[in-house]
Amino acid sequence: MSGIVLTLLRHSRSRAALVVLALVPLLLLAHRAPAAHAASGPAWGVLASGCTAADIAANRAAGIGLVEVEAYWDRWLPTSATAENTDYVDDLAARVTACLDAGMRVVLGTGTQYPPSWVRGLPGATLVDQRGNSPATGAVDTVFSAAVRGAQDDYLRRIVAALPVSRLDGIRVGTSTAGEIGFPGPNESGTGFLQSFWAFGADAQQGTGLAAGMPRSPMPGWIPGTRTWNGTAVTAAAAQNWFLWYERSLMYAVKGQADTLRGAGYGGAVHVPAPGKGVLPADLTAATNALLNGTGDRDGSLGRGLYYVDQFPVLAGNVASTVVVDLTGVDDATAVTARRLSPAQDMCRADDASTSTRPSTPVATWSNLRFARAQAARAGLAAVGENPGPPAAQTGGTADSDSEAEQIRRSPGYARGCALAAFFLAFEDVLDDPSSGSDRQDYVDAVTGAS
Repeated sequence: MSGIVLTLLRHSRSRAALVVLALVPLLLLAHRAPAAHAASGPAWGVLASGCTAADIAANRAAGIGLVEVEAYWDRWLPTSATAENTDYVDDLAARVTACLDAGMRVVLGTGTQYPPSWVRGLPGATLVDQRGNSPATGAVDTVFSAAVRGAQDDYLRRIVAALPVSRLDGIRVGTSTAGEIGFPGPNESGTGFLQSFWAFGADAQQGTGLAAGMPRSPMPGWIPGTRTWNGTAVTAAAAQNWFLWYERSLMYAVKGQADTLRGAGYGGAVHVPAPGKGVLPADLTAATNALLNGTGDRDGSLGRGLYYVDQFPVLAGNVASTVVVDLTGVDDATAVTARRLSPAQDMCRADDASTSTRPSTPVATWSNLRFARAQAARAGLAAVGENPGPPAAQTGGTADSDSEAEQIRRSPGYARGCALAAFFLAFEDVLDDPSSGSDRQDYVDAVTGAS
């Protein structure tokens, strides 16, 4: 297994303004033809590489030519918006350059999920849900807060200025504490409530301190599940429009990061990590008919604002940079469940893009990867993927997931079957840890079919 490379597809993108209107039908965007993938199949890589001399040597010996390297916002600017930790910046730049000089392809994670402590004190930094609660995880508002977005934009510009970004294969952007798209997840308020909508700060509701270009709530003050607003009955259509505003706010935030990188001089691809399968069309119908009172929320995707059926086409039509969706559910727990069905529902199929939004298609039984991949294909977006990692590591795996060793064995088949441009194994340090029971040779064997 040698000469493994990633070929990213370059598409021209419309810069038409992304518009969210109150109480109107869904924004219609033309769907592009599904993106083709490299004829040689996926490129094989690893997540969270250190790009040390030892890492580079081990990866090259195994034929792994693609790595993701993570930057850390809190290490870059630990004490203030202007005081760079130059030792950290120089070390990161040296390691990224070392990987590139060794012929490795590099995707950079910006690490905006690791905000410095001083960011938490900025106006509007605290996320607020409909009950007035804030995330117990300490997540900050990188979606609505103008002050936080400004600090984040400054950090992104510093990345472009300090690192060899013209040589990168991609830069990852996200909004959540996992570095993926999404608001905080179920019960992250720490109060026992399974569903929170994180758009109830003054910025999102009243427009006070709202990030530039972001629309405020189409129904200021309305609480999901409430039957009236300003003395008027709330319809299912109004509830759906509110949810579309909520989920598209994430796309505004992603577009903002992509535009900042592009404006700073980065012309390459933007990778958008996307967890799970998101809200299904039938879920949204049930949820909005119940005025978003919690009905129809299978896995917390409503509160997290994940609706790929709409979001991926919005990204494709409104982000000037090349967008590559990173599907983070390769061989997750839903794949385990889906492959036990008769017939199995875990593997992608050629007609998934056209059938996945039909009411008669039982997409609830599909694996997360299969459904999310179909939405990327519908939108004409290239896709890469990654597995959740060791179930005990709290990186996406659960007690129902395959073991890491089994994920290593099965993931290459899913990556090929779902026409992914690349697969990133989570994580490099797993392959270096003798106690994990897996090493690079196991990964090589899985990719080559020797296992």
